[in-house]
Amino acid sequence: MAATSKQLDPSTLKAFENAAAGHDGVLSDPSDYPDFAALMPAFMGTLQLGAPAQAADITAVNEFVENNQAQKDKQLHGSKIATESAIVLENLEHGFSKPNVLDLKLGARLYADGTAPEKAERLDKVASETTTGSLNFRIAGMKVWNGQSFDTYDKFYGRKFNADNVKDGFATFFSGLTTGLRKDEAAELLETIEAEVAKARNALERLESRMYSASILIVYEGDTAALENLMGGVPKTPRLQEKAPTLGEVQQSEDEEEAEDEDEPPMAYQVKMIDFAHATWTPGQGKDENVITGLKNIEKQMDMLITRVTG
Repeated sequence: MAATSKQLDPSTLKAFENAAAGHDGVLSDPSDYPDFAALMPAFMGTLQLGAPAQAADITAVNEFVENNQAQKDKQLHGSKIATESAIVLENLEHGFSKPNVLDLKLGARLYADGTAPEKAERLDKVASETTTGSLNFRIAGMKVWNGQSFDTYDKFYGRKFNADNVKDGFATFFSGLTTGLRKDEAAELLETIEAEVAKARNALERLESRMYSASILIVYEGDTAALENLMGGVPKTPRLQEKAPTLGEVQQSEDEEEAEDEDEPPMAYQVKMIDFAHATWTPGQGKDENVITGLKNIEKQMDMLITRVTG
């Protein structure tokens, strides 16, 4: 979510109820959302890219260069943000040898109220022609290690799918699991990744927000030997409706017991929500069905893939 600086009213602070250990006396602002914060890449700070005298105000982080729209449609990536200030976030590929990455754009509606009519019309057209409109999500891009190099799939790759064949895109992304792991190991990792998607959905079902063009990012280890080592001896994740503690939660608990100066262990997977340029908390307006429906349909795709892998 986009953050803005604000003055805190001490009278609104309350005891923080989610601490597992540590000192008493920790307070929290009622607008904090710890459940959702755990689903986001860690915020590391800010960085000035130019000389201090030339640095833009931090609010410029949300301003984009206005280019000819026809040229934008031909670009593989979005325009560069016009600012010398950068928000530094956790690198979600850190800890992987060969990270396979899948970006799933969420929601059937991709723009907030007040968007320019031409842009809204263009985004509605994309939605009507892709799984954005039919399933409330779309494959926005991915890269997959093929054993020698990365195969890259741009935004146009995801636009060719419909509700019936988008499963093939998931099969392509997770193809490394079926060639490098036993069926039960592949199913275990898929179930754990699905559990992380369900965790995001469950959090959003308890919150009131609106997100437009946000994504959920899935990363898993593409190096077969590294993944086999990571999966060896890992406890199975039960397939329950209210997903049990995932492999990631177990690993996080174990990691927190390690010394702070110790190197981070290799990662088998990561699942995080990203891209919050057009997101806000909306108290009193109910949950965000636009995004939640997309997450539910991603879970269904994962279920179908698990059935194919174990069949």
